Amino acid sequence: MEYIFVLSKYNEELFKTQVSKALEKRTELISRQRYPKLWKFTDKMNSRGKVPEEVLKKRYVRYRIYGIILMIVGLFVLIPSLVEPKELLVPLLVGALSVCMGIVYFRQGSKSKKKKLTSFDKAAIKLFSEYEKVPDSQIKVTFTDDEVKLGDKNTINYGEIERIFITEDFLVLIWNKRITVLQKKDLSSSSIDEFINFIAHKANILQVQ
Repeated sequence: MEYIFVLSKYNEELFKTQVSKALEKRTELISRQRYPKLWKFTDKMNSRGKVPEEVLKKRYVRYRIYGIILMIVGLFVLIPSLVEPKELLVPLLVGALSVCMGIVYFRQGSKSKKKKLTSFDKAAIKLFSEYEKVPDSQIKVTFTDDEVKLGDKNTINYGEIERIFITEDFLVLIWNKRITVLQKKDLSSSSIDEFINFIAHKANILQVQ
């Protein structure tokens, strides 16, 4: 039995998001093997109840409101104090402190809108740039009982595969410190469930949520 993937154009957004999660999960697994005690403590901390997303959004709104109020009150006290700074030193300091606290609160409330790229995001973006060069319908990846054929030249023994991460739309193969990403929709020879059942007997697989 052979399972054949005929590569087609990759969805950029799905690729970057899901492959990034797979790479992050792989790093976590390696870290867990090296530092089990640290991860035991981390898991214990993470097991505590997390704040729901809706609560966080309301908290961020409150922070922005507090920030604006503090800045307005601070400026209201600060500006008149600048006329006679020596005589009005205390109001001057209070006003300056209020403005600074307002800025801090406002910035805290704005954090929910900003998401910085992680190292895994950057790695996925770089990897996608390589897959953009892959010509549609000209490259096949074939899984046989004995090996994996990448195109017409390269082959991988199943013993070389470190792990296969399965995301919602992709299969991410880690082998010999290399990465091969296949789209589930590119499987042309059978159903994806049948293939996953097959590959589970050949390599370590892990579902990534």
